[in-house]
Amino acid sequence: MSDFTLRQLEYFVAVLDTGSVTEAAQACRISQAAASMAIAQLERSLGVDLLVRARSKKVVPTAAGVELGARARRILSEAADIPDAIRTGFEELRGRVRLGCMIAIGPRLVPRLLAEVGERWPEISVEFREGAAEELQRAVADGELDAAFVYSLQAIGGVDLVAVAESRPQIMLHESHPLAGRESLAFADLAGEDAVLFDVPPSAERVLAMFRSAGVEPRVRWRSVVAENIRGIVARGLAYSVVNVWEGMGELFASSGVVLVPVSDPTPHNAVVAAVPPGLSRPRRVDAVIAAARGIASA
Repeated sequence: MSDFTLRQLEYFVAVLDTGSVTEAAQACRISQAAASMAIAQLERSLGVDLLVRARSKKVVPTAAGVELGARARRILSEAADIPDAIRTGFEELRGRVRLGCMIAIGPRLVPRLLAEVGERWPEISVEFREGAAEELQRAVADGELDAAFVYSLQAIGGVDLVAVAESRPQIMLHESHPLAGRESLAFADLAGEDAVLFDVPPSAERVLAMFRSAGVEPRVRWRSVVAENIRGIVARGLAYSVVNVWEGMGELFASSGVVLVPVSDPTPHNAVVAAVPPGLSRPRRVDAVIAAARGIASA
């Protein structure tokens, strides 16, 4: 591709408008030498002569110069419109929002979020990608995603974090389990029970670390990467599980044959957060979608 700049096009159009490199330089507030050099560089870049000197000592465009002049005016006009267009796009609640969501969070958040955004802002188009926390955050840092919902314990460098909801681990039990009526449970209370763990790294490893920090080695019978499988196994009374819970999740477990009991042992602070590109102003539509997720998580 030819290597030329908007500034060179600006100087070239000024020459066409004034018929003189000297007058163009004065209009653009640069030296005549700088204007002449810019035109020469433009000609070398395109590989054609753009101007010729007429008998009147004015310069006139060649056929290639006439063609370039028409195109250059359109390009410069569109370039001048970019700042206003971008500012307007940042302020409007319309356009595309590219989201990432951890597999462990997605089923609890994405369906409700898509429905709410579609109802409140029908001109916002939400696309979403599921995956592991690190992969999604790297996609945010690389500009492939506008935001990604992850747990704060799995945050990496190179992104900023926006709080969405506080999250605490709770024990998922069959509703008729002898411990289901307790106000809270210690990990030691489950030492002799079979467990089924969510097996998308590093979820299972973090659960095991919490048990071991309490001096308990859990009896893990099954692992699964499908949250609904885990809930189904618990609902049949075959095992317990450990799940991160935030305030707005209650209705997801209603009438499902399982109950959630808070953990009484100390556990690391964790939260659902939106990983966003670092140090950048975000379009209003992106902040609106994150705010909607925050409302869903705390409802």
